[in-house]
Amino acid sequence: MKDPSQASSAQSSPGESRLGSGKRGGHTLAWVVGIIVALPVVLIAGIYIHNKAIGPVGWAQDNTEKALREHMKDPGSMVIRSSYVVQKTDAKGNQLIYICGIVDGKNSFGGYAGGTRFASKSEYSKALDTFDTWSVQIEDPEQERSAREVGMLSGFDSVYWNDWCVDASHPAIVASKGG
Repeated sequence: MKDPSQASSAQSSPGESRLGSGKRGGHTLAWVVGIIVALPVVLIAGIYIHNKAIGPVGWAQDNTEKALREHMKDPGSMVIRSSYVVQKTDAKGNQLIYICGIVDGKNSFGGYAGGTRFASKSEYSKALDTFDTWSVQIEDPEQERSAREVGMLSGFDSVYWNDWCVDASHPAIVASKGG
């Protein structure tokens, strides 16, 4: 007669190998689920850290570039030729961030037009921990040419450039005939 302990041992051996492979499959499933859960967490954490690292000025630059691309005939060809940042604080203690410069892009003929001035306005409220880019404006070259011919400031100069883009290093634009 067979020993019952040997019989159960022999019978459980194939079952154990199946259970063992099931456990290995369970480990694989756990890894897959772990990666699926961890990947979005890592991506969100990376974006959060990046945003904290670049701060309000970086956010303003990113938003300005995005808005400028939307104005271009060929967004992929957009080049910011030069730019600078003017920072001010309003009466409420909010940080006002102005980005001013020259943007260029390919025209309908495939060549670069030579550049056009732009100005953007963003605001960061430390108290409310909010940020927004309020406006991105691009100069109308025809209006600028017409204003210069009659010795006046263009609407862009008066409303945006001289209000947003003036600091100790960047003086206001003044009207001069024939410029």
